Amino acid sequence: MDPLVNEIVLLLRTRKTASGWTPTELAAALGISRARVHRGLDELRALGYELTAGRNESLRITRSPDRMIDTEILAGLKTRIMARQLHCYNRIGSTNARALELAEARAPEGTIVVAEEQTSGRGRLGRVWHSPPGLGIWASFILRPQLPLQKAAAVSLLAALAFAQTVEDDLGLKVDLKWPNDGLIAGRKVFGVLTEVSAEVDRVYYVICGTGINVAHRLEDFPPALRQTAGSLAHACGRPLDRLAFFRSFLTHFEAVYRRFRRDGLTPFLADYRDRSLLLGREVTIHYGQKSIQGQAVAIDDHGALILRTTTGDITVVAGEATLREQ
Repeated sequence: MDPLVNEIVLLLRTRKTASGWTPTELAAALGISRARVHRGLDELRALGYELTAGRNESLRITRSPDRMIDTEILAGLKTRIMARQLHCYNRIGSTNARALELAEARAPEGTIVVAEEQTSGRGRLGRVWHSPPGLGIWASFILRPQLPLQKAAAVSLLAALAFAQTVEDDLGLKVDLKWPNDGLIAGRKVFGVLTEVSAEVDRVYYVICGTGINVAHRLEDFPPALRQTAGSLAHACGRPLDRLAFFRSFLTHFEAVYRRFRRDGLTPFLADYRDRSLLLGREVTIHYGQKSIQGQAVAIDDHGALILRTTTGDITVVAGEATLREQ
């Protein structure tokens, strides 16, 4: 969006009197012509903003669009890292792919790529993440933590934990975390993470943390193959939700855990993660490549790896697909 249009929205939202702003006042405050103001107002209406005119042409925003656009994401957001830059798309192939391009071009930490729809949304192990328009939050974060490569996997766990905290604080629902990257509510997957890392052994250049949050889906909105396993926040709550308000809250929670992680590592978060873990203490199978290994999930170490107790001893598993075994 044109940065000037963002400024118009901010002014319309911060008016201290009920009457709103006149185009003349907006032009004076922004140092532009009335004609330019009117073009900006037309753009706002095209985006779905409803503007109500009062006396003397004064304008107020009376309805905002439910769209992943910068004016709405930033409204009232007080983060210092997350959303330092926003790249918002109506339709894109993959937010992770675009974030990788921006990271290579030295985009700052906290840059977010967000889209209304992904046509080639990427999940783990080459899967496609179902990303229809208007129903979810499809966002990729560029992070630049100063840490060695073996600790980068912890970012997935932090994102999942931030999601769980947001759901619990805002909606009062219990979230189960399935190592390494899934968030489930009542047995249905609502949240997923895909991290991609550029690093040397002793240094991470950047981490792309791609997140998918199913917000407004009905079960019939999922492809038939997913209807038994996928869920959404609205389905879990039994009522519609404000996507943008939830996203802003998630950004706030994610920033809080990430800033502490940069200072103190993963260790302070392990107890909270264990409390929500779907796997710990249970028999699981870990699939990686063409192989699999079975055992009891007994711990998560301070690098975010899963400790699996097998018949031949404990094994540290840094990546893979986990499934619960029948007892």
